[in-house]
Amino acid sequence: MDREELKNQILNNIQNSDEQYQRWDVLQPTDPDYMMYSPQPVGYNTTAEQRYLMQNLLTGFSGGSLLDIGCGRCDLYGVANEIATLNNDMVLYNAIDHNPTMIALGEQKWGLKGIQTGAFETAKFNPHEWVVASGVFTQRRCETEDADLQKLFEDIDILYNNATQVVSFNLLSPINTTHHEGFFYVHPGLMLDMLIEKYQNVVLRHNYSPDVYTVLIYKF
Repeated sequence: MDREELKNQILNNIQNSDEQYQRWDVLQPTDPDYMMYSPQPVGYNTTAEQRYLMQNLLTGFSGGSLLDIGCGRCDLYGVANEIATLNNDMVLYNAIDHNPTMIALGEQKWGLKGIQTGAFETAKFNPHEWVVASGVFTQRRCETEDADLQKLFEDIDILYNNATQVVSFNLLSPINTTHHEGFFYVHPGLMLDMLIEKYQNVVLRHNYSPDVYTVLIYKF
């Protein structure tokens, strides 16, 4: 693929229609575009669901520097770029993920370079205005729920210390949902109380799914 073809592909990825999203939703694992465009490999049922969740994570974002923790295919960049364009601004994007295959797909899809591979807990970053972690905290990582909760707050501190304006992430709610083995559920009321006590300026949105909610911590 030459430079002009790559440029056109990236522009097409940024400027898609609802009809295109629906075509992506029905891609099958045997289709050549499945890993690049289907919402299924990155944990969503539909592209519309994925985009709405990411728009929640970016509530208040208008452009600037953005650090994407657990970036996967870097689809957050596409949504952030749309928002920044509407505000006559641009996105200064940096990201990290543990899966090199997904990183390679993201770099190809969006024309990105230099996405880090590894664990965000030990990585070194320059400060970014926004730090976003989508789906990073959905699975159990410790042997007990208390240890999981302690680990969560340690990780939120890492995000907070790398942000100059906003930290956002999502969590699974235990209220009125089916609990699955190996997944980490945190009561939104408990989360809101603890975060307000520590960080003060906190917004919680439980507005797009019965089992997922979004948290934003503002530093201004």
